[in-house]
Amino acid sequence: MSFRMLIIAALGWLVACTEQALSPEDIARNDRGVAQMGRYEYKAALATFAEVVERSPEWLDARVNLAIATLNRQEDGDEVKALEILSRVVEEDANQLRALYTSGLIYLNVGEPQRAVSFFNQVTVADPEDAYAAYFLGQSHMQAGDFARAAEGFLRALDLDPYLRSAYWAGALAHRRIGSDDRAATLLADYQRFADNPAARVAGFSYKRMGPKAEALATGTVESAPAPRPGGELFSDPHVLDSGQQPDATVTTADIDGDGQLDLLLAATGGVSVLAGVPATGVPNAGTVDAGTPAAGSPAAAFKFVADHPLALAARAPAALIGAPRIRAALWGDVNDDGHLDVVLCGDGGSRLWLQTSGNEWQSTETGMATPCAAGALFDADHDGDLDLFVTGPSGNELLSNNRDGSFRQLAAEMGLSGHAGRQVLVADLDTDRDLDILVVNVEPPNDLWQNDRTWQYEPFPGLDDLRDASLLAVTAADTDADGHVEIYAVTGTGDLAVWRRDGSVWQHQILLQAASAGASAELSIADFDGDGRPEILLTSRTGFALIDPQSGEVLLDQAVEEITSAIALPLDPGSGPAVVTLGAMGLQLWPAGPGRHPFLALEPSGRSQAEQMRSNASGIGTRIKVRTAGRWTLLDALDPHSGPGQSLAPLSVGLGGHARADFVALEWSDGVSQTEIDLEAGQLHQIAETQRQLASCPVVFTWDGRSYRFISDVLGVGGLGFFDSPGVFAPPRPFEGYLIDATLLRERDGRYHIKVTEPMEENAYIDAVRIHVYDLPTDWMMVLDERMEITGPPVSGRAITYRRSRDPVRATGRGGDEVTGLILTADHIAPPPGEVDHRFIGLLAEKQVVTLEFDPPLDAGGNDDAVLIADGWIEYPYSQTVFAAWQAGVRYEAPTLEARGSDGLWHAVAVEFGYPAGMPRQMALPLPQLPPGTDALRLSSNMEIYWDRLQVAWEEPLEGALRATLTPVAARVAKTGFARRTTGAQRLPHYDYGNRSPYWDAKFQRGFYTALGDATELVTEVDAAVAIIGGGEEIHVEFEAIEAPAEGMRRYFVLDFRGWAKDMDLYTDHGETVGPLPIPDGIDKKTLARRERLHEQYNVRFQEGL
Repeated sequence: MSFRMLIIAALGWLVACTEQALSPEDIARNDRGVAQMGRYEYKAALATFAEVVERSPEWLDARVNLAIATLNRQEDGDEVKALEILSRVVEEDANQLRALYTSGLIYLNVGEPQRAVSFFNQVTVADPEDAYAAYFLGQSHMQAGDFARAAEGFLRALDLDPYLRSAYWAGALAHRRIGSDDRAATLLADYQRFADNPAARVAGFSYKRMGPKAEALATGTVESAPAPRPGGELFSDPHVLDSGQQPDATVTTADIDGDGQLDLLLAATGGVSVLAGVPATGVPNAGTVDAGTPAAGSPAAAFKFVADHPLALAARAPAALIGAPRIRAALWGDVNDDGHLDVVLCGDGGSRLWLQTSGNEWQSTETGMATPCAAGALFDADHDGDLDLFVTGPSGNELLSNNRDGSFRQLAAEMGLSGHAGRQVLVADLDTDRDLDILVVNVEPPNDLWQNDRTWQYEPFPGLDDLRDASLLAVTAADTDADGHVEIYAVTGTGDLAVWRRDGSVWQHQILLQAASAGASAELSIADFDGDGRPEILLTSRTGFALIDPQSGEVLLDQAVEEITSAIALPLDPGSGPAVVTLGAMGLQLWPAGPGRHPFLALEPSGRSQAEQMRSNASGIGTRIKVRTAGRWTLLDALDPHSGPGQSLAPLSVGLGGHARADFVALEWSDGVSQTEIDLEAGQLHQIAETQRQLASCPVVFTWDGRSYRFISDVLGVGGLGFFDSPGVFAPPRPFEGYLIDATLLRERDGRYHIKVTEPMEENAYIDAVRIHVYDLPTDWMMVLDERMEITGPPVSGRAITYRRSRDPVRATGRGGDEVTGLILTADHIAPPPGEVDHRFIGLLAEKQVVTLEFDPPLDAGGNDDAVLIADGWIEYPYSQTVFAAWQAGVRYEAPTLEARGSDGLWHAVAVEFGYPAGMPRQMALPLPQLPPGTDALRLSSNMEIYWDRLQVAWEEPLEGALRATLTPVAARVAKTGFARRTTGAQRLPHYDYGNRSPYWDAKFQRGFYTALGDATELVTEVDAAVAIIGGGEEIHVEFEAIEAPAEGMRRYFVLDFRGWAKDMDLYTDHGETVGPLPIPDGIDKKTLARRERLHEQYNVRFQEGL
């Protein structure tokens, strides 16, 4: 027996002895706390473990559980409290590995890597097989600057667990630091190979990522053997739905009328036929299937022909068919995102969109595509939040971009996608880069295969030459082995079933089954039919349909069906999995799910929510889904895998392998947003709407106001890195911003001013320096900063503008002459309504907002020089993706323009698209040029969603000696403190509550190295481009020495001076996936650059990525 096994056996004996003295109530209570930790309910778990420890203080594992819950709660002082608990445990048992390990994590977390090394050394000696302990020992050496030992630790971690992905990236950096460039390159290549594999793990400072020894421990775990498949057949006897033969028909399914039942549509010569789904007696309601017992099979659902269905009647009209005798396919999706299902009918005469305006009322819309269509797909080709249309036919391909106003743009020729005569379209993320690539099976090889580079850029897909040159009858794609990479399955012209697999870098071709299909036609689909959580291939050929194991090629079921022409999976019952519908000599038949299956659940993702504006298409098409059940992954894409010419829209069936529920479901929406749902029960249809939330803005600032940390606003929106402007063009960042506050918002605490720069969103902050400028002004003087998001006009300087004289308008009106004077005289977070928003694009108005300010006497009555427009307000920022969506629809965000009305009664442009308040509530200033003589009115106009809170004009006067002091940090530290709760009030007014923080949120980290937790003062003191880098749920806490109060008769202002940048993870943000490349300001000299590199090597050594 190995030393490690002796340790484990001894620990098991100790736990067993302890458990004998425990009451069943304590055991159950501890188990409940473990479950609460698994649901990230840390406060509740802490309270539960505290009860256990109070009742059984001698139970050391429960005390460690309490420490782990305390650590993960992430309230002020929780690290110290957790260490106190752990230190007392170690005093009683010096070999308590969980206590030693978690203590090491805390010391590493608070920036004391040398002390962490001591604890991790003890753990790795006692348990040399723990990969996480080896990894965090390497991280401790890394943060301590011992790169050679760090490299050893990371390599040891990889020897123990090759799937510990973080060790590859961190190991590459450590080897580069010690000059081992070849080994670093090898580790980076291995990292790329594992990058998309869900079985690969990431280590980090969050629960379930810190290693098993830092997880709450139940009193015992029982390994459950895989459940045997229930007895019985996979399918029950078939039911004939229609005995008529339609040899050229195709069938698709969708809930056409929105009644919760799947319907069928047959497209053939002469038009379409609709079979409405009718719930049969005995069909179980959601939640009534006993997930712990074998599924009893799906009761026979009923269908009825609807001869007078509006869609069937309309489609029979000659105009609907564009003069064509045959409709070949139906493509289902909510094309205009109005909550009603729409359909594109694809036929010999072209493609026509039918919009459902309300229940079963349909309206035909031209797509402009009149060339013959053999097959197509609806999907979000450009990831702008709507569904685009790709079709193929005898004349080649067409890609129609959805303009969101009922019109489409034809782009195939412009994009080089016209291709050849095609007969099938497959869309899938073949290179795992979060966008959808396109494969067209052509009538004759070569096939067309394009890689999506976004912003309407497509390139020939690299590799896969043998697939491109193959004669193919049918093709589909899915990640059947759940390794993070999609496989491509095809029936070749010789009838073989082939597969192309990718290991992260290389595609490999294999024949799974020879002579799998007879005849000149075949169809493929993929679904889990037996409920084991692993999908099967559904192969349809002339003699019937078969289920085939996608890994081994074994034929699991071979069902004869006479002269079959098509078969699709039909998920009628969420608890029983998919049935099959066939078309053949026996007509239209339904093969219900049989009893020989494990239980299922069904998922229906949707981009729709209660929010006014969406970022993903309402049908959820293209959503990437990962289901975790009892340690096993199932990966699906919300894309119809059937190789036929049409496209169904139906719930996704997920087999649970005999378990009662899925532990969690992780979704990545088509806009790149991540979302997690937990504890999804078997037997139910789970409709999951995308959580519409603030994904990115800018770093959010809190100050200590004497009682609490008060929300101020966001900053450095002007310093956004990689923000999309137009294809290939990104907005230039400005790496500085000042924010003016009065003295009531910043009070000293223990002799210091405290500021927190936080990231409560999915983005990074790169903080170069933080300073406080202290201004003391006579009480009859005021000041404002020369700050705004500059688009055009005079460059922003950030300087202080002092003044004594200002004027409010005597009257203010909005668009249409509405009186809004009372709304713009006070900065009270109540602004004139900007007008109706354009629901297609975030931050855009349906019509321009116009605010007119009238002054009496004219503004030049007391002198016209040095006038400044001062505006308080806020803006609803668009994302890069939103700007792209507007760009491709021919719509432009127009920044505010200022006009002045002179004594001639005419309006004169004063500042065209000068800019706006750069984010959440703040004050901006625009120094005005010479105004027209007799200016008695100013007019602001823009189509951006801006809330003008207060508007006034002031006249600048210099004031000597106003700047009292400039303060630099005396302390700064990086910490993980969680996500401050955001609420949104009327007029999209944001507020963040620092006292109400969640330690966990579905926010990803950009891949790369962040600043080590702990002291970061050296990084944020000087303006030297050496940046402290933080991600979501993290903060930089900065302290400054307080100065004495202002003299009598003086008013104090603070200018919070931030130098740095921010970057989000939007799909259209340049380098949005990675921390780097790090910004380098213009004009930086070699000496400063060398110092920056030294500081980055010392501090920025904490690797993070993903969720």
